Amino acid sequence: MLDIRFIRDNTKEVRDSIARRGLALDVDELLELDNSRRQLVAKLEDNQAQRNVVAVKSDGGKPLAEQISLGKELKSQHEAIEAELGSINQRYTELLSAVPNIISDGTPDGDEENNLELERSPEIKLDFEPKDHLELNQLHNLYDFKAGAKVAGNKFYFTRHKAVRLWQSVQLAAQDIAQAAGYELVAVPHLVTTEIASGTGFLPRDGENQNYIVADQSLVLIATSEIPLTGMHKDEVLDLEKPLKYAGISPCYRLEAGSYGKFSKGLYRTHQFEKLELYVFCKADQSSALLQDILSIEKEICNQFEVPYRVVRSASGELGAPAYEKYDVEYYSPADKKYRELTSCSNCTDYQSRNLNIKYRDEAGRLTFAHTLNGTAVVSSRMPIAILENHQTADGKIKLPKAIAKYYGSNEL
Repeated sequence: MLDIRFIRDNTKEVRDSIARRGLALDVDELLELDNSRRQLVAKLEDNQAQRNVVAVKSDGGKPLAEQISLGKELKSQHEAIEAELGSINQRYTELLSAVPNIISDGTPDGDEENNLELERSPEIKLDFEPKDHLELNQLHNLYDFKAGAKVAGNKFYFTRHKAVRLWQSVQLAAQDIAQAAGYELVAVPHLVTTEIASGTGFLPRDGENQNYIVADQSLVLIATSEIPLTGMHKDEVLDLEKPLKYAGISPCYRLEAGSYGKFSKGLYRTHQFEKLELYVFCKADQSSALLQDILSIEKEICNQFEVPYRVVRSASGELGAPAYEKYDVEYYSPADKKYRELTSCSNCTDYQSRNLNIKYRDEAGRLTFAHTLNGTAVVSSRMPIAILENHQTADGKIKLPKAIAKYYGSNEL
């Protein structure tokens, strides 16, 4: 969440951020509640001071009748103020938690179609009519969507023989790149408490829920390892002389409600997949540069996997509530003649760490909220599509790039 003091002092910037994201939130109501809340806190403090005076006067002796009467009156007032404050706090917290992060300079306005292209790599020229990943799947028997739907419903699937080895090879090759960049591999819990999910911004109080929730145990199946990685350092003061860099390994579970009008055929948009996620805790003055470092790792993975891509700066309507700045890396689909999202990376500044009380000491020794960043290295539902479609031959074979063939044990699928 944002600091309420920041919202008071930068109300226009906060309003602009809300509007540019296409959200509706009553900032005036929040500020009115904040003012009422502060007044009630001041009344409580004054009431307590008066009660302390009464207590001191009667200390060591029998209180006078008027002292008893005043004490009862002050206690009654205290309880009434506390009740009013409790009622206000509930709505105040709800509104404050719903305020999104501010948006970085240079972020284009609008939705996905307004994303700003920054660069692109050369496309792989195929001198034949390419097949899409579903057609290639029929040739190689890689994924079984019918069996997945039979046991779990639509958008679940079984990964078969060669596809299992392909994904393992992709993941190991990406782990090499992440570790070379200083990231520690971490396998994370697949469930988190609702507090952690909410604190990281993945459990919205309003709007469409995208999470699988175990309600009777207050647990949430993770949509990304970003969630448990953030929660790992809840209520800690970190040593950030060097940024903490993690590469989280996990399955991911998403309802993907309302996504079926988008490109969602086959493997691209599913309810369950696996991912290697890059995650960083750092000092406030380091996060902008580290976001570019994460982006460079995502590009390096594409380069080593010989996947043509472009980089776009995400428009304001594409930013999640915690994101201050975000970039997407999109792969080129020769079958569709279009670019599709492959990975993304975001700088969340201190939005998540403020929710979960994650701090460090700055150069002056003051406790300061850490900045958090995240970025996808590889995901099992999208990188295989990019590899299959871009490395196919005219006769339907798949030639693997060296970085993947090293682990697969062959240069052909």
